[in-house]
Amino acid sequence: MTEKALVLKVDKDFVQVRIGRNSACAACGKCGMTEGQKHIDVYAKNNCEAKVGDTVEVEIPEASTAGLALVAYGIPLLPALVVFFAMVLSNLPEWASILGFLGGYAVGFAVLAILDKARKHKWAQSPVATKVIQTAPTCAEK
Repeated sequence: MTEKALVLKVDKDFVQVRIGRNSACAACGKCGMTEGQKHIDVYAKNNCEAKVGDTVEVEIPEASTAGLALVAYGIPLLPALVVFFAMVLSNLPEWASILGFLGGYAVGFAVLAILDKARKHKWAQSPVATKVIQTAPTCAEK
């Protein structure tokens, strides 16, 4: 999805941009904009050397919600199920298997938290400012 955005701030290789609501925003929800919002501010990689005040074209990648859900639910569930079935096959009491499942689930969430921190909370691709559409007016032009 490609959107026009206004550059609010430049921070090294990234820009903070403001994307306004348009007619296609009604049912999409991919950017996280709620129904009552007029705009959303996001950080995008600055591939076009944009400056504050420039209007840029921002490419917002399609997020794989199925893949993200698999990560969020699958990583904690995998060790829980492994521990549970290992305890069931060991003929331990039912209550022990349930406690093992809960312990495995906690371990899975701990692993997910460590992975999330290592990936710096970026499981999906970030938006990218691809080209400057209109440059900010200079003092002489104002």
